[in-house]
Amino acid sequence: MNDENPKSQSPLSSQSLERVQEIQSPDVEQPQDENAPPAKPSPWKLKKPLWPVITLAMLVLAGFTGWKVYQGWQQPSSTETAEISPTQLPVRVTRAQQGLAQAWVFDEGISLPVQLRVLNFYANGDITYVAKNNGVALKEGDFVSRGQLLATIDDRRQTSSMVTSEADIQVALNQRDQSQASVLQAKAELAKAESDLALAQTEYQRYQSLFAQGAVSASSRDVYRNRVDQAQAAFKIAQQTIASAEDNVRVAESSIQSAQARRNQTVVDLEDTQLVSPIDGVIAYINIQEGEYWNSQYLNVSGAQELIETAPIVVVDPSTYEVELELQADDANAVRAGQRAYVVLEEDVSAAQASGVSQQDLLSIAKQRGSEGRVFAISPSQTPGSRGTKIVIRDFQQVRNLKVGARAYVWIETEANSDATVLPLGSVLSRGQDFFAFVVGEDSTVQRRRVTVGVEGLAGTEVLSGVEPGELVVTDGQNRLVDGTPVEIINQEEVQ
Repeated sequence: MNDENPKSQSPLSSQSLERVQEIQSPDVEQPQDENAPPAKPSPWKLKKPLWPVITLAMLVLAGFTGWKVYQGWQQPSSTETAEISPTQLPVRVTRAQQGLAQAWVFDEGISLPVQLRVLNFYANGDITYVAKNNGVALKEGDFVSRGQLLATIDDRRQTSSMVTSEADIQVALNQRDQSQASVLQAKAELAKAESDLALAQTEYQRYQSLFAQGAVSASSRDVYRNRVDQAQAAFKIAQQTIASAEDNVRVAESSIQSAQARRNQTVVDLEDTQLVSPIDGVIAYINIQEGEYWNSQYLNVSGAQELIETAPIVVVDPSTYEVELELQADDANAVRAGQRAYVVLEEDVSAAQASGVSQQDLLSIAKQRGSEGRVFAISPSQTPGSRGTKIVIRDFQQVRNLKVGARAYVWIETEANSDATVLPLGSVLSRGQDFFAFVVGEDSTVQRRRVTVGVEGLAGTEVLSGVEPGELVVTDGQNRLVDGTPVEIINQEEVQ
């Protein structure tokens, strides 16, 4: 059949023969025809195709992927493993301490000296004089003595009235002296008149006896009778003169008193033009200058701060201060007279407050930089506007940096227990009316214990029952805890 269909069999081309030769093993020697012409170089030897390499790489990648999937089916997930084996939750703990528990009430107040004198002109006019200290006009911080003249306004009218009243007093005194002299003269005349009357009566009685004996005539007797009448008239006139002179003395005394009253009023008017220090102290505020005009309406009496800021001069005793504050009813109910208080100016803690420190840290600053005093007075009434209770702090052991009218922070110690079981803030949790804490046992599990709370302070809370001193109490990480939860203490070294 090969002979019959020679065209049906296609002989291998030279390229096919060369491809077959390429895949044969190089170790097998092929017979060669010596008469055959030399073979031409094949283009397949110059450039090999890439599809076998790509195919092999795809097979390797598919095998690796299948192996990973198989491994995933054979091993459980990490979540399932975590659910199967219990995990210890990380927490921070501290030991319950036995020490001082303090409750504090905090609010803001105003620092004022106990002895504060507001000096004000009660007359209007130009300021003609302001005292000087070492040649320099009076200023805040200067010391002044009691009775020292500090400032005056134009007092010409008051001075003129003073001169007039002094003259009126002198005139009244002269009138009184004259009246008193008239009284003395009238008394002398009265005595003479009384003597003349007695003599006239004696002479008359003698002549009356002689007339009865017929020794003298009736006319001679009548002469002495007339002398008695004249002496009696002179005596009455002398008495009236004395009464008139005494009335003049009383009128003069009244004139003196009236003149003195006018002078006293003039003195008061003159004092209204002067500012005199009533105490030994320090100038706290001075709001006037020499040459300015002063009107009493400039004084603002709407509040304590406004008053001292508008008064001409304010003198204080720097050795005695008090701090006034208002507390709400709940806080004021816990305050008692004599309780300890710490006061510090706002400016002394403003930087620390801006940095976000705690109330306990601010209290520590107050103890270091502030002044320790006592509750001096508690008002029994509430202020109409804010419904607050006024509290006064005095009896400072040492006054530190307190200033007139300055805003101050006040901490009042309302309760204290020196032998208390104290837990740090945040370790006692509440649910409704109940309080509880998580205590770590020796098996590294927590117990949820109900506790009774005592004094709640700035640094910690007093626990009356439920936790004993020395036990480990969770302070951080309670949100995922339940009774019996295993925990890991991450600050183990701190509580050893």
